[in-house]
Formats: sequence, structure tokens, C-alpha cells
Amino acid sequence: MQPKICFVTTGDIRVNATAKRALGMARPLDRLGWKVAVVLEDTAENRHRAALECGDATELVFFRQHSATDEIRTKSAIVARLHPDVLYISAPVVRNMVTAPRGCRRVVEHSELASHNADVHGLMWLKVMAMELWSIVQADALVCASRYLMDIFGRRAHRMLCRTPRLYLPYAYNTAVCHPAIIDRTTVADGRYAGRWICCYMGSLTDNYGALTMTDAIDRLRSSHPEVLLILMGRGDAEDEVRRIIRERGMERHIMLTGYVSEEEIDFYFSLADAFISPMHDTPQDWARCPSKLYMYLPYDRPIVTCRVGEPLATLGDKGVYYQPGDADDMAHQIGKLIDSGATRLGIDASRHTWQARAEVFDRWIRKETGLCE
Repeated sequence: MQPKICFVTTGDIRVNATAKRALGMARPLDRLGWKVAVVLEDTAENRHRAALECGDATELVFFRQHSATDEIRTKSAIVARLHPDVLYISAPVVRNMVTAPRGCRRVVEHSELASHNADVHGLMWLKVMAMELWSIVQADALVCASRYLMDIFGRRAHRMLCRTPRLYLPYAYNTAVCHPAIIDRTTVADGRYAGRWICCYMGSLTDNYGALTMTDAIDRLRSSHPEVLLILMGRGDAEDEVRRIIRERGMERHIMLTGYVSEEEIDFYFSLADAFISPMHDTPQDWARCPSKLYMYLPYDRPIVTCRVGEPLATLGDKGVYYQPGDADDMAHQIGKLIDSGATRLGIDASRHTWQARAEVFDRWIRKETGLCE
């Protein structure tokens, strides 16, 4: 009998990235013999991304934005109708506290550690901690997007006398979205990229994601390496501050902000890149999180400038270009060394980090190791 899995997500994928795994693994799981359904909030971006990444065999079920109580009720009704063998909860949040039908096994994913976020205090901290502990008790299995989360939830489960199976499963990239191209820089955008050394960052433009560190690093680097150009793709709380710094320091030639970049535009910018930047901080939050863009960089086979923290270190090993977390001077130094070295390749087998590869690991694990689909 064909096993059925239903992914339950919440929010718009532009703001809440937890739907990425559902959309990324839907088509590969279908190829592996699963009947796949994905429950998503009805937003233009969710519909667009689902159409781009999911095949015709995937059942997409959209719900309108509601209060938390109504969203839980609506999702529970959808899941009851679908009656999957596996209910995959994309994140342990209140809006995903969906009732599982009889005989359905619940898998809960952890992709961050909200209880260790420095900005979470008081009642909010109690709420997120309660949800994290609830997942251990209520789930039949846990998926952890980082090694740090595997360790944290392993120790918590042990203290709670729970034997909840866990799977380490980082994010990945979609081969339908990321396919490198050769670009003649002299012929595109009126030749503005010709003769430049281009590094790209894609993600939230916030201080804790390194927006200001990158800006300061390029400021320090531009006099010795005037060919450097940093392309920042995304939006965030620090965007206005970055624009102000660029304007006041006269850095318009060295930093370009694109705003939000659609999936269809990613190939162009990533194929331009001589290197990528994936800033990290030496904090529990960054050790726990799995930066999804890191894996999207891999198929372009360019050096990645990052820190010896969490999943970038686990994924890149000795292939990464590392700077001290939060140190703009060291970031500038490492980028300068990279430019001077003439290094152009990362040298990592990107095929090991596709959603197809992740789906195969998940499929073997859930069928054989946990016995959920026996």
C-alpha cells in the first residue's frame, strides 16, 4: 500500500521558512512511492513557490489566515480528511498543534531553538519552551535540522525518560531552482559587472544575520581591492541602516542591494558570484539554526566565507573560508586573501545536499529505523 504523508506548515514562506522542507521534499518523496500532501496558508508567495517546486502528484491544500484557534481547527479538519500515515509538523508552534487521526504517526521538525533566542523573554520564553518540550512527548519521531539540535533534544528526551527517535536532516537545495549558468559579464546589465570580483549574500538583512558586519568588511576592503562588489539579496530590519551607511560612506560602487529576489532570479545573481558569504555568530541560536541559503550556494561551486559555527562548519569542513564571528576586520582579511589567491572553486559534491538526497535519507529512516510505516 502506498504510504501517505501530510506536511503541515504555517505562515508565508517569505517570512517563515519552515515550509521549505515540505516543498523541497514533496516531489522526491513522490518519486520514492509516497502520496504527498502539503497544507499551506493561502498567500500569493506560497502558491507561487508550491507551483514551482511541487509536482502535479502533490496535493496542495490552502487555508485562509485565521486566529490561532481557528487555524488549528481548520488544519485538524484537513488532516482528518486526508488521514495520512505520517503527519509531519514543520515547526513546534501553537498554530501547528493539529490533532492526528487514529493510527497516524506524528513527526515534528526542529529547525531552530527559540528558547535560546536572546530576544525571547518572560511569558514568551515559557511558551516556546513548553512547545519544545511538548514536541518530545507528543511526537513519534523528531527531525532536527542541525547537529546542535540533535544533541539538545537527545539530552532533553533522556531527562524526560522519552525514547523519541531523532533524525539529523539539514536543509538542502532544489535542482529545479538552482542550475548554474555561464554569464558573460560584459554583455549583461550594460557591462556593470565586468571586471568586478563579486560576492553574494542572500537572506534576512538583520544585524544578527551579519548585515552590518558584511557592510563594514567591504568598507575596510574596498581601498585595497577596488574591484570588490557585495550583492545583498533580501530585506530586513537593518536594511535602512545599511543603505544609510552606503550613502554616508560613498560605497554605492561596492555594495548593491537588490531587495527581495524571486526564485527565478536566483540563478542570475548566484551564477555571477565569485564567492558567497554566510555570516554566523558564536551563539546558541546560530549553532542551532540551519542556514538554508548555504545549501543553495553549493551547486555554484564557489568559495563560501563563513564561521566555524554550526552547520556551515559541519557541511564545509576544511573547504570553508572562515573568519572570526562578528569580526568585520577578519572578514575583510579573509575575503582579501581569497581574492589574492585566485581561488575559484569550493570543491564539495553538491549532489549530496539536494532535496532528493534528503528525501532518500528520510524515507529509509522512517520506513526501517522507526517502523512508522511497517
